[in-house]
Amino acid sequence: MKYNFSDDDLPIREQVGPWTQSWRTYFYDEQWRFCAPVFDPTKHIHDFDEALILPVVSMSPVGDQGAFGMVSQYEIHESHIKPVSNCTVTQTFAVKEITERADSQEVAEHWEKEVKALQMMNELKQDHIVRFITAFRRLRRSGVEEHYVMFEWANGGNLRDLWERVPFPDLTGSLVKDAVKQILGLASALQAAHNLNNTEASYRHGDLKPENILVFKTGDEILGTLKIGDWGEAKYHGKDQFTEMRSKKTTARFGTRRYEAPEVKTGIRAKRQDQHENRRSRLYDIWAMGCITLEFIVWLLYGLDGLNKFNQDVDGITMYQIRTENGIKIARVHDAAVRWMDHMANEAACKVGNTAIGDLLDLVRSSLLVVKLPRRGGLSFMTTINEDDETAEEERSRADSVLRPDTAHLTGSDLNHAMNTLAISDSHSPAPNISIKVTVPEEETDYPMQNVQPIQPLPEISGPSRCLASTFSDRVDQIWCEDDIVGYWDTHKSHLSVPLSLARPSILQVVDKGNGQTSEAHDVSRSQPDYDPSELDENDWNLRLDNAAASSFFTVLKESGKLEPRQLHGSTQLCDRCEEFRTRFGPTFHITYNLIKLQENADAKRCNMCELLRSVCKDTSGKRMQAIRLDRKAAFLESEHNHKLVLSVVRDPALNLPRSSDFQTGFVEVPEAGGATHFEVIRSWLNDCDTDVKHKCKPSTTRSSGINGSSSVRMPTRLIDVGAEGDPKIYLQKTEGKDPVKWIALSHRWGQRNYSTTRANLESHLAGLDFETLPQTFKDAVRVTRALNHQYLWIDSLCVIQGDDGDFETEAKRMEDVYSGAYCVIAASCAADHYAGFLGPRKPRKYVGLTKDGKGEMPYYICENIDNFQSHVLDGDLNTRGWVLQEHALARRTIFFTEYQTYFECSIGVRCETSTKLENSFAAFLGDADFPNVLYKASQADKIVRIQELYKKYSKLGLSKPWDRPVAIDGLQQRLLRTLRVAGDFGILDEGATRGLLRRTLLWRRHADTKTMSRIDLSKASTKLNIPSWSWMAYTGAIDYLSIDWGAYAWEKVQSPWSQDDSRFNFDHNTAKMTLVATASRYDLGAATQAEINLVFDSPEKPLPSRSLCVVLGKAKNSPAPKEQKNCLLIVKPIKRPDGSTIYERIGTGFLPGKCISPNSDIVKIC
Repeated sequence: MKYNFSDDDLPIREQVGPWTQSWRTYFYDEQWRFCAPVFDPTKHIHDFDEALILPVVSMSPVGDQGAFGMVSQYEIHESHIKPVSNCTVTQTFAVKEITERADSQEVAEHWEKEVKALQMMNELKQDHIVRFITAFRRLRRSGVEEHYVMFEWANGGNLRDLWERVPFPDLTGSLVKDAVKQILGLASALQAAHNLNNTEASYRHGDLKPENILVFKTGDEILGTLKIGDWGEAKYHGKDQFTEMRSKKTTARFGTRRYEAPEVKTGIRAKRQDQHENRRSRLYDIWAMGCITLEFIVWLLYGLDGLNKFNQDVDGITMYQIRTENGIKIARVHDAAVRWMDHMANEAACKVGNTAIGDLLDLVRSSLLVVKLPRRGGLSFMTTINEDDETAEEERSRADSVLRPDTAHLTGSDLNHAMNTLAISDSHSPAPNISIKVTVPEEETDYPMQNVQPIQPLPEISGPSRCLASTFSDRVDQIWCEDDIVGYWDTHKSHLSVPLSLARPSILQVVDKGNGQTSEAHDVSRSQPDYDPSELDENDWNLRLDNAAASSFFTVLKESGKLEPRQLHGSTQLCDRCEEFRTRFGPTFHITYNLIKLQENADAKRCNMCELLRSVCKDTSGKRMQAIRLDRKAAFLESEHNHKLVLSVVRDPALNLPRSSDFQTGFVEVPEAGGATHFEVIRSWLNDCDTDVKHKCKPSTTRSSGINGSSSVRMPTRLIDVGAEGDPKIYLQKTEGKDPVKWIALSHRWGQRNYSTTRANLESHLAGLDFETLPQTFKDAVRVTRALNHQYLWIDSLCVIQGDDGDFETEAKRMEDVYSGAYCVIAASCAADHYAGFLGPRKPRKYVGLTKDGKGEMPYYICENIDNFQSHVLDGDLNTRGWVLQEHALARRTIFFTEYQTYFECSIGVRCETSTKLENSFAAFLGDADFPNVLYKASQADKIVRIQELYKKYSKLGLSKPWDRPVAIDGLQQRLLRTLRVAGDFGILDEGATRGLLRRTLLWRRHADTKTMSRIDLSKASTKLNIPSWSWMAYTGAIDYLSIDWGAYAWEKVQSPWSQDDSRFNFDHNTAKMTLVATASRYDLGAATQAEINLVFDSPEKPLPSRSLCVVLGKAKNSPAPKEQKNCLLIVKPIKRPDGSTIYERIGTGFLPGKCISPNSDIVKIC
């Protein structure tokens, strides 16, 4: 105590004090022996230093490492853990280390999410949910964090272990009753999780399987107590929410396919335009429990051998099967599972209504393993359906498990087929109104079927829907409480025998009951990966911390003296609610606000945080909201209602603190645009990209041409010599005959006023331009080029001679070389025209500075999240121009200057001035330094999807001259053709023997938001163009594509202009006759119902010619009958030529059933 120093001050983290150096070092190293922590279950998170010695008496790994963790058995010293209530073992615990598989942020977010779910599960106080003890982190000196979660120890292993440990269960009444009791406990636990404290909010477990149902034994009983564990994949649902799920493969990498529900593949049919078909409800868990309960019953009746035989018979990956029939995905319970249930239902021990096992089996087949979902997708009806709603009773009847009258007479497999077949059409549909069956004119015309209604819902399959967790629990409770039926718990176990082996064919036969014909229906659950496209969502951005790179950068910046000093202010006013950001702001932090109260505090300026929250949490969805919840995700705060990261948690780099996933190391206030710090940030990005071997973005002297080899990159015809900082003049120079040099290219908007080179001023520009007379955007481009220590700059309006006598026609063909050969591209995203500039003052970032109470606490800042590349760049005004898409895609890397901050995009993603990294699969395609290199290893479906998305995006962009539509993307398209080694032009690609690419690119349609598409007048184009009617480039307006499932259509023969071998790779579109040769037929729209017809006309205001024909490009496979077969096709009309011959032009596209199409056909030419 002499130096005011005691045990409470341990551990000492810095070697300071009155002792000699040797004593200080000795004390620092040895003190950790006396600092072993005490685990406190009431404290959910503990943070430990790497040197801290954990009070672990023994430790042994258990089982294999999972996708996101390794579980070990820990024995904790009894003096170093406080009492744990409701825990059977007081010193032995299960500890899961969240292992680093991708990056530290992903690990931290997964750990935080799991701990948050476990905290809520503890609050439910359910005896059949594994008790969470605590969680802790260890910070390594290297800066890497280790993440752990501690649970009660399951001394009986898991349910799978139990089945294997007891291979021959003695089927007694007490065992059956115990099994029902445990299933009831699991169902009750699931009900509690699915309806958190009766609030309609819920947690979906998402990975229920026997391995995640743990066994806790206290005596000699066989089953013990079963508890649901491993909530690492759990997903929180707010009230009346579905969870969006992705179609790409990475979604399920941590789940278990065996127990996944069929809607993962079929989707849930959208009923509103703001819904995604691929969404998942809490009923996902009910299906999994159906699978587990069915396996449980098999084990009870037949033991381990029977269970193994059952799993062999169900030889697919999942407990369901899917086939595509007439273009529609149809899911059903696996044939082998149905056969086993039929067999067990005939066992004396399994009679429905007479035995407990029989009623449990009936529950599985009628309510759990049911493909059909209730209309509300798993939401209960207590608070969401008005009692006066006439549909309420119907909705309730759909959610319960009582058979309807129209299925009551069915038994066995017929009953299962009626209940367990679900049809979902075109799950990849990207257009919100693709359901419009026939697009007709708004005013009265000669078109037939003018009053077409939206597509009707698919026919309902009779029978009950999958039940809610509450129904599951109630039904098991009824079984558990049954004592009136004599012999109900008797097992009648004599003569139990498993069913004979089921030979499962690889091809299913579908019988058309109308004509007795059979057709093949392939099980698409075994479909080839070639037809498994990833989902491309341009709005789905991942925000990643880049603290390691940020720490290194700021260290260099401070040492060089180029870090501009900033006076950051802390908060002076916080309301009682917002004080929680200071008092309990930890990794699992979440907070809910009453929006009215928040608005009042902000308006009255009573609370700095309320003002910040009001500005960043404004709702733009049009929904009426009363409250908003914020959840912490690593160094960000997410708004629950739209899942947007609205706030960042930042630590000032000047504090020299160790990096942590809890905080972002970066600028709280971005530096002044055009200042020394700003330019140093840009230089560091480019230097990292040049020197890091993973990037491969730096331009070389040769241009990659895919498999064709490489060719030299041509320099631009002219470049601007910007000189050095302070030079009064810049010079336009011709490059002919000069050695290759590096250049930077400018991407910018021209606007109404522009500054350009013409024949009249060419010589004066070559003689030099005064820097001060340049428009501000060009001045800023020169400043940036000089700051990056480069001498040459390319600006289109100065380096290409403008005007009718200019050389634009020649130079336009060289755009690929200009942008792909540039050292980097400067994108003036915030400049409206040549005179606006892009280095002006930025919009200030809102933030609130906070410091926790306590010794040694350092400030942190809750900041407005300004990392929005989609809004600031991709949706910005510059990127609405058609020419810019090509510039963006062909550039090897681009620096984007916006009014909020600067972004840098290269092959590994997007970096922000705030130190955040952004990732998006669709943006990565355009941002690829060697575009379109990502297509090299892509599946066929992925290639087509990316190409279609590219053309859809381009078709929405503006051009001052409509006839430039094919020219402004020509360089990009030529790169595509070379890379893919395909032929094509004008947005239509032909792969030859592989038919899908040509047909799918031909089946474009007018976008839902485009009222009409007008033919472009090409007579004004400087280049002679011959664009055929079957190319969307011949029209103005945005396009989409018909939604055609993968592998579901047989493609019909069509001859394209590139079918001849001698013209495959050297087709000249300027002079060739762009003609398709195909088979065309008459069609009759009156032969089908409106619901069966889906046509979209390019110009719906024009009357439909009476002699129009349809050209079938694809026919749906596995159709029940030719008349019902779905056909994807083009609609064409005849045109008389001056020489008397007839050609055809495209006027629309869509789907028609076979009964509408005449069997007679003719060969036609479509131009």
